[in-house]
Amino acid sequence: MFLCRLGSRRQIQHRLNTPRVATYLSRLARQELARVPHGDTVADVLVRLSVEALAAIRTDLVRQLIASRKLEKFRLLGRDYLLTLDGTGHVVHGHEPSPFTEGCLTRKLSNGETLYYRPVLEAKLVTRTRLALSVETEFLENRPRREKESEEDYKQDCELKGAYRLLPRLKEAFPELSVCLLLDGLYAGEPFFALADRLRWHFLVVLPDGSLPTVQREFEALIALQPQNRILHATKKAHQVIRWVNAIAYGDRTLNLLECVDTPEDGSKPKRWLWVTNIPITPDNALSLANEGGRQRWRTENEGFNVQKNGGYAMEHAYAENPTAARNFYLLLQIAHLFAQLFEAHLGGKKDVTHECGSLRNLAHDLLEALRTDPLPSDEDIEAFLNTPIQVRLDVDSS
Repeated sequence: MFLCRLGSRRQIQHRLNTPRVATYLSRLARQELARVPHGDTVADVLVRLSVEALAAIRTDLVRQLIASRKLEKFRLLGRDYLLTLDGTGHVVHGHEPSPFTEGCLTRKLSNGETLYYRPVLEAKLVTRTRLALSVETEFLENRPRREKESEEDYKQDCELKGAYRLLPRLKEAFPELSVCLLLDGLYAGEPFFALADRLRWHFLVVLPDGSLPTVQREFEALIALQPQNRILHATKKAHQVIRWVNAIAYGDRTLNLLECVDTPEDGSKPKRWLWVTNIPITPDNALSLANEGGRQRWRTENEGFNVQKNGGYAMEHAYAENPTAARNFYLLLQIAHLFAQLFEAHLGGKKDVTHECGSLRNLAHDLLEALRTDPLPSDEDIEAFLNTPIQVRLDVDSS
C-alpha cells in the first residue's frame, strides 16, 4: 500500500486485491493466501502487533546500511553521521473525545473547540544526496492528569520532552556511532548541551534571533576583531560568506558560532544562517560544517515529511483510530519510504527517475502495474531472489 502510494487502506481492496497479486504475495510470504487481505484485516492485525518490535525492525534496517558502509561517504568531516530531530502530526482525531483520544495532545482553537491530535518526534539520518531515513520514533502523548491537579500545573507532552526520552534510547541502539545532531532553535539551551555531553555527540543547532542573546551579542562583538575567520565561497547559484567565532562563554561552558550568508545570483534577498556547535571551527572545516552539515537539517522536512504528506504516502491520513494500529501504520510508512529512497537512489536519484518515469509517483504507479500485470516469477526465481544479497549503489554526487 505505501510502496505503491495508494493513499488509504481501502485502496488495497480496489487496487491490490487481484489473484495475480495474491499469488505473488503468497510466494514472497511463503504461505498460501486465497486473496489479498482486506484493509480492515490489516488494521486488526496491527492492533495486536508490538510497536516496539516493528520499530526495532526499522532501526535494524538502518543499522545494516551503516554496517555495510553504504553511508560511509556521507559522514560529516569523514567522521559524523548526520541525525536530525523534528516533530510532526500523524493522526488528528477531530474535536470530539472518544476512547481513541485518550493520551492525545489537545489544542484550543479560536472558536472554542478542542482539537485532539497525536504528534510524533522523528529522528532521521540525512545525507547531502537527499536521503532522509527514519532511525527512531517517539510518539508524543499526554499522561493522565493526577487527582486535584490544576490545568496550570498539568503540562502536556511536547517535542523537547520527547527528545530527552528518544536521544538516550538512540544512543543505546547505536552506542559506538559517531553522530552530529542537526537541530532547530528549540534545543539551544543548557539542558540539551549537557545531554549532548553525556551522549558524547556533536551538534549544530540553529540560533534564531533572540535565542541565547548574550552569546549572539558576544559573537557580533568578536567577529569584527577576527577578520581571519572568514571564507568567501561561490556556488552555481549564489555567493557565500562564512564567518565564525570559537570559545564564546556560556555559563560554565564555551560554545562555537558559525554564520553563513548566502546571496543568490538572481538578485533575490540574501539568506542568513547562524548555528551553535561544540565542534571547533577552522578554515579547513567551516565550509563543510555549513553546507554539508547545518544546511542539511531541512532534509527531514523536504525529503522526509513533505514527501510523506504530499507525495502519495498520505502520512496525515487516519489509517486507524486505534492508537496501537495508528503507530504501526506510521512505522510501516517509514519502512516503505526507506525502501523507496534506496530504490530511487539505486536508479540514479530523483533527476534520473523523473527523466525516465516523469515523477517519483509514476515510479510507484509502475510498481503497482508490475504487480498487477507482469508475468509471475516462478517459485525457484522467488527463492533465488530471497537468498541473493542485494547490491545498493548510493551516488556521492550532491547535485
